Amino acid sequence: MKQTYKINGMSCGSCKQTVEKALQEVTGVSSVQVSMNPPEAIVEKADSVTLNQLNAALSKAGNYSIGEEEPSSTQKNKGGCCCG
Repeated sequence: MKQTYKINGMSCGSCKQTVEKALQEVTGVSSVQVSMNPPEAIVEKADSVTLNQLNAALSKAGNYSIGEEEPSSTQKNKGGCCCG
């Protein structure tokens, strides 16, 4: 299944690479394409891969998360792990 997710916390090319690598390492994910504008990831994955698994991988990699809408105040403009 291919799904597009909005990614919160990305602010530079390094963030993009970190997010891409973190998502690719989730068991059951077969491909990942991350873009900065808009900040999103297109993830091809097994049906068994959950949103919680993807978010856990992003959280472990830095201050990133999957969001369905723009966060109201929490780290809207803060970078993930490199851009503070």
